[in-house]
Amino acid sequence: MNDQLDKLESSVARLIEAFSALKSENEALKRELADKQAAVDLLQEESNAVRARIETLIASLSTGE
Repeated sequence: MNDQLDKLESSVARLIEAFSALKSENEALKRELADKQAAVDLLQEESNAVRARIETLIASLSTGE
């Protein structure tokens, strides 16, 4: 009986350890995803600004200014 309890205790301890490791990895991945999304958002803003400048230049060339 004690042997079975020891095995169960060991299994539960490994399960808790695995859960903790996966939880930490998940939190790290969430932070990494947030960082990457912020970088994408910044690049999209920069791209939109460049596009607007190019459109303004094209419009000014079309009007002969």
